[in-house]
Amino acid sequence: MKKIYLCALALSVGSLSFGQNISGKTFENAKLKKELDQYGPSKNYASSTINKAPGDTIWEEDFTGGLPTGWYVQDNTGNNAVWVIQAAGTLPDADFTTNQATIASNSGGNCMLLYSDLYESPMPAGGYYDMDSYFQTSGIQVSNFNGVSINFQQSFRRCCAITPAPVSVVSVSTDSTFATNFQEYDIIGGVGGNIASADPMDVSINISAIAGSYTGKIWVRFHIKSGSEAYYWMIDDITVVEAPTNDITAQAPYYGFTPVGTFGYQYTRIPVNHIQSADFTMIVDNIGTADQTGTQLNVDINDGSASVFNQSTTAMTLNSLTRDTLEMLGQWTPPATTGIPYTVTIDVSSDSTDLTPNNNGAVFPPFQVSQYTVALDDYSTTPGNGGAQADPNGATEHEAGNFMEAVISEAAPGVEFLAGSNTTIGASIDAVLYRSSGGDYIEIARSANYVVTAADTATPKTLLLIDGLTGQAPILQADSVYFFGIHSFDDSFQWATSGVGPAPNTNSATHSSVSFPNRASATTTYSLTGTPMIRLILDPNLIGVDEVEKDVKFNVFPNPSNGVFNINFSSNEENNVNLTVKNVVGQTVITETVNVSGKTNHQISLSDYSKGIYFLTVGNETVKLIVE
Repeated sequence: MKKIYLCALALSVGSLSFGQNISGKTFENAKLKKELDQYGPSKNYASSTINKAPGDTIWEEDFTGGLPTGWYVQDNTGNNAVWVIQAAGTLPDADFTTNQATIASNSGGNCMLLYSDLYESPMPAGGYYDMDSYFQTSGIQVSNFNGVSINFQQSFRRCCAITPAPVSVVSVSTDSTFATNFQEYDIIGGVGGNIASADPMDVSINISAIAGSYTGKIWVRFHIKSGSEAYYWMIDDITVVEAPTNDITAQAPYYGFTPVGTFGYQYTRIPVNHIQSADFTMIVDNIGTADQTGTQLNVDINDGSASVFNQSTTAMTLNSLTRDTLEMLGQWTPPATTGIPYTVTIDVSSDSTDLTPNNNGAVFPPFQVSQYTVALDDYSTTPGNGGAQADPNGATEHEAGNFMEAVISEAAPGVEFLAGSNTTIGASIDAVLYRSSGGDYIEIARSANYVVTAADTATPKTLLLIDGLTGQAPILQADSVYFFGIHSFDDSFQWATSGVGPAPNTNSATHSSVSFPNRASATTTYSLTGTPMIRLILDPNLIGVDEVEKDVKFNVFPNPSNGVFNINFSSNEENNVNLTVKNVVGQTVITETVNVSGKTNHQISLSDYSKGIYFLTVGNETVKLIVE
């Protein structure tokens, strides 16, 4: 256990989102300054130790009336990069932010927004600049409370944090100018660069170092400092409360399988041959004024009918205003029985009655031991869509997929995918397999080119991988990390998504990513929060499938045609080759076996079928046919 004494303790739970309707003028300083005098003050409750109890609200603001009187907005960049009041809805598109919604706060409605991406779209002359902007409250009355906390909800995504943390802070002071007697608290909460935070991300910070046992006014400042080119940052539902006596909160809950190194993966399907023991960890904050004896991490695993594992870590004392990481490592290994859905629940408890027990744990999506499938998605029957947008330099070619770590050496014959419903039918793709080492990607195998059909949006499709050196199915090496994905030649392909990536600041490795091979920096990868429904198939029965056809080459002409197509085959040996033709909804209209010896010509006719697009598959390669 690693103990850290903190001035600030932050909690984050949930996932992400964002949006609204605004005009360009919303972002003008002149409009903001006018708003300063337009609205009334925040709610400041009677500050008396007689009528207050731990957890009671001292002051609150949800921006229903706009920017309150006496609040102050400051931009230190000189580029009009200001915090503004933002109404609920969808944000205008910017270079790197599209179709995003405003924070899903408890109150809804208005929030405070720093829309950095819009301020820097298009890219300013001289390159992107760091944000340095804050908003500040008017004075908040406190009256000799033993402990004081500030709670709020936020949603953000930031880029390029080149300055050591904290670069995004809440500052609290008894001096309205913040020249003296102030304290800064980091509010990033472990969320990495280019990763969206939870939406909303609930934050609770104990500010007793400034406001505890003090009578008078305090001022609060939300400041995005230089060192972060944030895409956006939103704040809502700010409250100041009397700090509770007993309140522990949990963040960064994690379970995963970790054969090598310190980072693991939260699989939803793990093959029998790759079963490992599981690890469980969680960061725990004591934001109350009392030490918490008997603090422990509890793990329960349920197979759908009963608990099959239930244990706790050794009890310890978590002192007031401290943080600790609780761990349970390698104490449970799934049995080698396939198809059983295990649900993992972890939480933290102590000897005291917790004020807010609902933020003390997490329940993870079920996972199963499989025969041959490696998967990280949640197998949703109503998946979402994930697709690469063109970046500012026009790049659209991309590769998206997931990671796994091999426990043993064995063949990896195929990659299974489900196309998103927004995919353009006829998109050209192939499957890829890389070994990942030290940030480098070494290509191990690739499939033949494939043309997406409508059926691929409803039923998963498997593409066979071929090692370019051996001509056979690739072999995974034990204790190595691999990336398996789908390569699209443009942005017409969208992958189905199901589930979200692991919580920020956990022990989990990056689960999913997308890269752009034809970018100026082709090795750059971006983490994905929505998990692609792309899986690695280790089924040995796939080895040798289409072994004959992969030695046969073919071309089709004319294409487009009036319905009659000539197929030229070539092979060094005599082979029987299977071909099929499907329509755009995946129905088979032609299936034939052709004897190929040397150079062989074969003709098919779609003259009796409707004009449009069809898909010819020979072996594992598919081409698009157009009937005019």
